[in-house]
Amino acid sequence: MTSFSTKQIAFHAFDTYTRLHPLTYYPGILVIHGEARLAYHTQQENQRLDQLKALLLPWAQGEVSFPCTFKNYQCGGMGTAWLLLKGVFPEAEALVKHHAELLMHEAPRGEQGIFTHPRPPQDLIFIDVAFAVTPFLLFAGLYFDESDWINEAIDQVCKMISLLRDPENNLLHQAKNYRRKGHMTQDHWSRGNGWGIFALTELIQELPSDHPRYPEVAKEFQSLLNAIFAYQDDEGCWHQELTRPDSYVETSGAGLFLYALAAAQNKGLNNHSQQIEQLLQGLRGLSRYIALDGSIHHTSQGCLSPGEGTIADYMARGPQVNDRHAFGPVSLAFGQAYINGLSDLPSPPPSTQNQT
Repeated sequence: MTSFSTKQIAFHAFDTYTRLHPLTYYPGILVIHGEARLAYHTQQENQRLDQLKALLLPWAQGEVSFPCTFKNYQCGGMGTAWLLLKGVFPEAEALVKHHAELLMHEAPRGEQGIFTHPRPPQDLIFIDVAFAVTPFLLFAGLYFDESDWINEAIDQVCKMISLLRDPENNLLHQAKNYRRKGHMTQDHWSRGNGWGIFALTELIQELPSDHPRYPEVAKEFQSLLNAIFAYQDDEGCWHQELTRPDSYVETSGAGLFLYALAAAQNKGLNNHSQQIEQLLQGLRGLSRYIALDGSIHHTSQGCLSPGEGTIADYMARGPQVNDRHAFGPVSLAFGQAYINGLSDLPSPPPSTQNQT
């Protein structure tokens, strides 16, 4: 049996993304974060951290501008803030502070104080926002010792999860109020649940364990992670509609779920043999959808309350090859596996088998 390098797959995801897509879009912000984390942890082995900082320097100096839902993307988003927090990107200090203050004081909010989509009508709530604001505010708050920013980061994801959670299975619906006031989507969309667990993952990794709200965050994290892993299939993957195995395997959600489990294991939260095997099985399963040239298959195209937001509407949003959303989750999942010490995994090398 052969093995494959988790580090190579993670770095290749960033390289393939930058070859195919511009970074100036929110999936680019996620792939920057994945690259930042692994480059930081391997900086003694290669020059990738220096290369990433050189790429991000114009962003950190306010020279990059592009249309975006949340302006903090324009400084490089959470990846830039994380590198600042780790003490390796002081050039970003002023702009990270500026964008954190903008989020706190100017970003649109709904009736419950949840950050919403900036376009009318008001109170358009979607779980994707947890990805956009929680990590950035957390990292900035920790760096600048701004407790209000840290608490806002926690409040945002916890309020969204409380509002969007399906009480029957603890999974998340994506959105509320998009079709009409009070309307909730009926999905349990793979990537939507990925956005929720991703935001919680950044909290459990960086929030100090003695913070008074850490138990609250850890409880939410474990509840959602357990709900998600109840739907892992025999191949180690998940499907576009998590509760429907007749929907297609969806890789962006899978990458975010595996990143969360790997991060939890690194923190000592999930280290028993069943969950270690779930991670290994998931990484092997996900690798089957990554081609040798770095292409990633079976990623859901964008979804935002399609149609009437039914399960069938989400299932109809078909799988894509090399969709912009594919690469960040792969970078994070395999990068965290490498950080955990899983440098090589026994498996057939990534191929295009079983990809349609």
